[in-house]
This record gives sequence, structure tokens and C-alpha cells, in this order.
Amino acid sequence: WGVRRSPSLDCSYGVRGGRGGRGGGRGGHNHNSGRGNDAQFKLCSNYIVGKCTHGDRCRFAHLLQIMATVDCSDKNKEFNSNNNYNNRNYHSKKKMSDRYKASSVAVWENQGQIKVFTGSYDGKWRLFNTGPAQPGQHGAQINQEFEHYVGGPIDVVHVASHYFFCAFECAPAEAPDSKAGMVHIWNLNNPSDPPMELWMSPMSKYAGSGKIRSLFTTPDGTVWSGGSDGIIRQWAFNPQGPDGKPGFVLTKTYYGHLGAVTGIALVKGNLWSSGMDGTLRIWNCDKAEQAHLIPANKNDRGNQNNGNPTPAQKGPGHSGPINEIVPFELPNDGGSFIMSSSNDGTVKVWNATNGDCVASESNPCGVTSISLTADIKGKPMLLSGLLNGDIMIRGTVSTPPLKSLTKIAKSFLNVGHDNTVNDICTGPGNTFYAVGDDGKLTVWQITGNFQL
Repeated sequence: WGVRRSPSLDCSYGVRGGRGGRGGGRGGHNHNSGRGNDAQFKLCSNYIVGKCTHGDRCRFAHLLQIMATVDCSDKNKEFNSNNNYNNRNYHSKKKMSDRYKASSVAVWENQGQIKVFTGSYDGKWRLFNTGPAQPGQHGAQINQEFEHYVGGPIDVVHVASHYFFCAFECAPAEAPDSKAGMVHIWNLNNPSDPPMELWMSPMSKYAGSGKIRSLFTTPDGTVWSGGSDGIIRQWAFNPQGPDGKPGFVLTKTYYGHLGAVTGIALVKGNLWSSGMDGTLRIWNCDKAEQAHLIPANKNDRGNQNNGNPTPAQKGPGHSGPINEIVPFELPNDGGSFIMSSSNDGTVKVWNATNGDCVASESNPCGVTSISLTADIKGKPMLLSGLLNGDIMIRGTVSTPPLKSLTKIAKSFLNVGHDNTVNDICTGPGNTFYAVGDDGKLTVWQITGNFQL
């Protein structure tokens, strides 16, 4: 079993070639601390697509490349480019897409081959296989191998060991005019078998009364699901599940969030959760009781929904909905921490033991997804997907903390996402994968040393 989008900072990533490895040439970087847009390195738009001819004489940084961009959702037949709402969208840099949004991405390593799952609001999960590019071509080959319609919009896809989890919303059989949160689980060793399901009971054949917004798994087969109803549910594998077959049974419920539970993580025996209510909560797993609360700050400007960051708050908490949390361990037993990202435009770092805020950094707009990765020297970095489609790369053990290293912006590089980045997942060989509201899957590879 694995952990959804939660690699450790001391993990060792494989390294796969790549020209460059320099920090940046003339004008390629500055030495500011890197708040907001003051990134240390300015990327070379030619190198990122494999076309820079300047080599070491290039003024800009050769640090990463895009390997592929593919559609991972169907076209939305109801989209109307002449619709006033589509033309007057709430963020000046955000472009409306004629495809259903892609909401989640997960990487499956199978016998040396890398495969990628995506989930989207067209109700389909898709499986892509990857391979090297044809001779003379840049990047990698990404081909769709399979797709499956589950019956409603997908919010989470997740791979743990040889199991594939898919959380989606659709009508349960017992109430065909209502909607419920479903979680189906496929055994990838026997993919033709019917999926297991998370059922609240044999007469309540669904995982929650609303959408399932987050999943977290541990190697012993325990699963936590976070719902839009504000409830965290804990499940355990049982050879005799609710229908008499091997499956998962509901063992505990955690009550407290005032809205969707967007992130779950287990660190040092403490269960952390984040929510659309802007709070972070720490739970006693034995009793399923709340042990600590990090309250939200009041947002006097009322702008958490338009992606503009608020001024620095006096309190440590977020002032907008929290979109994701990621656990990590500092190298050499340096401590356990939680990172959180929010629509308030900040990423915050918390001591996982006592809940103290140890770092906070602002971004140009709301931070919708985060994931940990590393450069070719194995130095840990944070990937942050933004509401406007950009991806920020920050140091994690840098000085200062969360130092801004570079930014992937389609408006400057002509590659990337047109609008909100909904999920980022790291893979082997210094790769990472992103999906967004534009219905695209982008595949990237870090090729350089970020001088951390």
C-alpha cells in the first residue's frame, strides 16, 4: 500500500540523463529570497521543449523539460464559447476549456514500466502507458491504453501497491434520484475482476452521503476517506466484507469539519486533516476524537474564491479553503512536518507533533495542489499547482524556507496548463505529472541541479 501524493523528503529518486544540469546563465537567476514572483531561475523556453541550441551560452536556466501533453477528458458538448460567463471568467489569466476538467492523477510502476491513471469530470478514469520518444523526436510517448466510465464525475484516483482506487459521485441503486460518494477499488493483479467497494453498510452501498474528496492509505490496509459532508471515515480490509466477499468495512467515523475534507495524512500516529472550512485538525486515531485544532483566520477581504492572496495574517492558520496537505520527513531525523496549500495563496509548514506553524510563503494566487519531488542531486523541492495554471517550484530545506526557485507559466513558455492545476503527482526518474481544468495531462522531467 502507498500514500496518496505523499513522498518523503529523504526519498531517493532515480536519475535519467538530460542535458543541462546548470543553474542558469547570464540573467538566469537572481539572489532574492524568492517571495511571490521573484523566482531564482528563469527557465529557457527553447530548452523546455528540447530546442535550445545555445548550450552553456544560454542566458536562461536548463532545469526541466516537458515530455508530453495529452488530452485526458472528453469534450464537453454543453460548453459554449460565446457564453457570457465563459467570456467573463473570474481570473484574468484563466481560459475556459471546452473539455471536462481533469481532477486527479496517479502513477503506477509495474515491472519496470510506468503507467499513469487520470480521473476527470466526464466520469471516466483512463490508463496511459509511457515509453521513450521515437528517434529524432523530443519527449516521451504517452498512449491511452484503457478507459472506464464509472457513472459520475471523478474526484480522486489513487494507486497503493497493486490496488487502484477511484472516488466518484453517482446515484446509488437504492436511491436513483439522489447522489452519493462512491469508492471502487480494482486489484491490478486481476484487473478483470469486479472492483471492491467502500460501503457504509449492506443497506447503504456507498462511501458517503456526498462526494469523496480525499483518500489516504497505509501499508496495513487501512483506508481513510474524506467527504464533502465533513466526515472522515476509516475503513479496514476484511476477508469477509459487507457482501460476504473480501473487501473493506467501516470501522470509525471522525466528526468536526464544517465542509468538505480535502486532505488526510497520518504522521507519527497522528491523523491530520484539512478542509474547505480553512481548518487543520489533528485526531486521536484510537478514539476517533479531535486532539488539536488549527482554526482558520477571518478573511476580511472575502476573496478566497477569486484566487487573490490575502495579506499576511497575524494568526498561523489559513484564511481560505485548504486544498491539500502533504506529510514529509526532514533528512537525518530532522523532524516530521505537514505542508498545507490554500486558496488564500499560501503554503504553510507545520510541526506534525505539536501543530506549530514553522514556515509560510505567499504565491501569486490560490494554491490548488502540492507534491514533493527532488532535483537531479536528490535535493527535495515542492511543486505547487496554482489557480491560474502555473506551477511553482520551491525549495523545502532551503534558506529561507520555501524559497521560490522557478515558475512554469504557459504565458511565458507556451507549454503547460491554461487554467487551474487540480493535481500533481511525482514519478520515478525525476518526473512529475499534472492535470487541470483544461482537461490535459502534462508530463515533466527535472533535468538540472537547482543549487540547493
